[in-house]
Amino acid sequence: MPITSPIPVLQGSKKTVLRSDDGALLLSRPHEELRIPLAAIERVRAEGRSVAVELTAAVGATPAVRRVGGVSEAAARAFADAVNRALPERAEEDVVVDGSGLVIKRLLTESQAERRRRVFRRGALAVALVIVALALTFGIREGGIEGFMLAVVTMLGGAIAAASTAGGAAGLWLACRGWYLTRQGITVEAENAAETSGELRRSGTYIYTDTAGVSRTMAIGRTGAETIQVAYDPQDPARVVTHRSGLRTVVYVLLSLACLCFGLAFTFALIMMLITT
Repeated sequence: MPITSPIPVLQGSKKTVLRSDDGALLLSRPHEELRIPLAAIERVRAEGRSVAVELTAAVGATPAVRRVGGVSEAAARAFADAVNRALPERAEEDVVVDGSGLVIKRLLTESQAERRRRVFRRGALAVALVIVALALTFGIREGGIEGFMLAVVTMLGGAIAAASTAGGAAGLWLACRGWYLTRQGITVEAENAAETSGELRRSGTYIYTDTAGVSRTMAIGRTGAETIQVAYDPQDPARVVTHRSGLRTVVYVLLSLACLCFGLAFTFALIMMLITT
């Protein structure tokens, strides 16, 4: 019996999410997802700021319980009431099955794109902390208005140097990936996802189909072309790049290299200024 009444999505601690989904509850954690059919649930209890999903069990057996903590008390009560109303009715003569055997567990693996974003966020945070620490250290050592100005210059200069270096390095990496995929990947035509011709110039989303027949989308920014050529990795069809002309590729590489060199030079100059101050 599907859940039709409005049920809040419970956002718990440690990135845990509990929500309804077509006759079942989905309990999502960072590295796994549990699908709990309503037939496997005995009842749902609201316990303050936590929700306990008690599974069915044979008479005399201890039922398994899945808990989600750190949620809103009001949302927990509303969630428990709505799910309990939607549970299938059981007659006394019905055989009670072990609900744990009906739960489907799926491990969630991190994609390469998600892994790169995570590494980038951690790297950006580490660089930011180093810049702030250096600014505070030299600013406090200098003292007075001179120290304050030195701290400001260090933070601004460090941010510019870090952004330029990271941008240049990322540009070169993207250029290398594009060069590899256009030569070793599979090239196909991608169609503009806009529904009408009047929207083509505002659309930046294109649809391509891999060799398995799966349609995939990619965003490249604004363009008026109805179709473009893209190349994707046969081992990871979601990894895709657009074809660039030889001239555009050379210009892109030169700009990225210039940005990287500027960032490194600016970083060196900033370090020398702090050392000699």
